Amino acid sequence: MTPAADNCSSLPQEYDFVALDFETANREWTSICAVGLAFVADGRVVANPSWLVRPPQLIFDPGFVRIHGITADMAADKPEFGELWPELRPLLEGRIIIAHNAEFDINVLIQSLDLYRIPRLNAEYSCTKVIAQRTWPGWKRYGLAALAERHGIVFRHHDAGEDANVCAQVALMACREKKAASFGALHEALNITRGRIYPDGHDKLREGAVTIPAFGPWDERIHNRPEQIKRQQRAGDICDAAVDRSTATGTVNGYAVTLGTCTCADFQGRKLPCKHIYKLFFELKNGRC
Repeated sequence: MTPAADNCSSLPQEYDFVALDFETANREWTSICAVGLAFVADGRVVANPSWLVRPPQLIFDPGFVRIHGITADMAADKPEFGELWPELRPLLEGRIIIAHNAEFDINVLIQSLDLYRIPRLNAEYSCTKVIAQRTWPGWKRYGLAALAERHGIVFRHHDAGEDANVCAQVALMACREKKAASFGALHEALNITRGRIYPDGHDKLREGAVTIPAFGPWDERIHNRPEQIKRQQRAGDICDAAVDRSTATGTVNGYAVTLGTCTCADFQGRKLPCKHIYKLFFELKNGRC
């Protein structure tokens, strides 16, 4: 657990967005036992504090303890979330918050604020799992640990501070991959509308259609058909793929595939891209899973 800042004065005043991660003591949304933040400015993480938190009831599920290593004894003398919130609120109010599987962390935040009868903040939020799925389509796994391994990041998973840091790093790598000059530009490129928290409600993050460029004999209108999007998603489950980059051909699940043909029955019957063709396309674009 990264040592928490003694006060907000040691943390940055200006930053582009902040990554957030919660660990909970049990299945209750409000059982926060750790908070981690990672502040991003000028394309890098500039601060990465974390806090241990005493949940409202000092009940730690053994399964959860095995995951994050935080015990009741470790949290017993720490502030509850309601006590810590005056320190956290200025760091999140009016900001862009990101998290991995963001709806979990946002629900933890909202329900905890409601439990302590604290007014909800105003903030926008995004999800690095969704960002990763759209930045690197066709990969099989998009969990935080899988993404860290893929990008060569060594970290201690389920440590709130370290998880927040990796979440921030994934967002930055997506910006570089998409050549996005800002976090807002990344969302435009990926057709993602950020979610929003405000005192009277919560608007969830929305995903628009992903644009796949024309390849083979098909244009973007074909690729954006609902049935084609399902095939793109199924391509991510395939790992039996041998690709020859020099010829842009391959063998996927035993079928001979090019960017315009496949020997499988689905392609032979429809003459539209099958999951094997999409797998070849994603492999050529992104590399092996």
